[in-house]
Amino acid sequence: MTDSASTVDIGILTKGKPTLSMTLSSLLLQDYRNIRIHIVDTGDEPVIQRDDFAFAMRLAFDRGIRCDYEFSRERARRFSVGRLQLLEVLNGPYLCWMDDDMVLPSGALQAMAPVLRETADFGFVVPKVINAGFPGDPLEGLIHYAPGGVMHQDELVRNVLIDYYRTGVDVLDGLDTPDKVWEVAFLTELFQGLGRDCVLQEDNVIYHLDYRARQNWDLAERQLIQTSRQRAAGLIAHHTGGEPAAILATIPAEFVAVQAAPATRSFGHVLRNVTRRFMG
Repeated sequence: MTDSASTVDIGILTKGKPTLSMTLSSLLLQDYRNIRIHIVDTGDEPVIQRDDFAFAMRLAFDRGIRCDYEFSRERARRFSVGRLQLLEVLNGPYLCWMDDDMVLPSGALQAMAPVLRETADFGFVVPKVINAGFPGDPLEGLIHYAPGGVMHQDELVRNVLIDYYRTGVDVLDGLDTPDKVWEVAFLTELFQGLGRDCVLQEDNVIYHLDYRARQNWDLAERQLIQTSRQRAAGLIAHHTGGEPAAILATIPAEFVAVQAAPATRSFGHVLRNVTRRFMG
């Protein structure tokens, strides 16, 4: 897998966390070097002014890996618009969303390469994330998308993603709206609704570096996963001519059960953690 068709496009959305240069360096030192990285900076101060980031960009040059940077002035929907800016550049068949506080051992992308090579119509392949920020995760035991995983971006998936980020409000945008959605739930539902194979590699371990205490967030727990699920079904239907109800019926019962679980423990705990990771 050395031709351009096998390039893994990696999008990093950052607000300038101090771990960004560590994340970038771990990507640049991957054994699998057929990658392209694009960074969208939504922070108040451009990270490109920092020495640690400049040094990491020099490493990209020395390794012969394309790594581009742009600064975004979007503030109202900085997460969703930032993702959309990444998509405008990253249009290849293999797409990876990477958080700016994750690091990968050098063999992580190489371990995912066989899935890219041998599975014609896969949805996503994800490594196991240590310290993912999901204690008591109600999705534990289920295969769901996570940053660091690689998605198969065919024309249909690309159109759905562009529509999703262009028109929706993600919980990580931090806006108070009843129809907000959550990217992790949406992407999981999207590929399951499309009937795509989704692979979790238990022996391929990557690390999330945010070890700080979590902040509480007032989130509508079951409503959020429900709106994410409905949003995925609605966009699939819109782009395929199908019926949302029929698409919802294809989601595995195990995943549907998460939204029906009692709210005593729940999804809000996971969402508070995940929101903290981006907004903190």
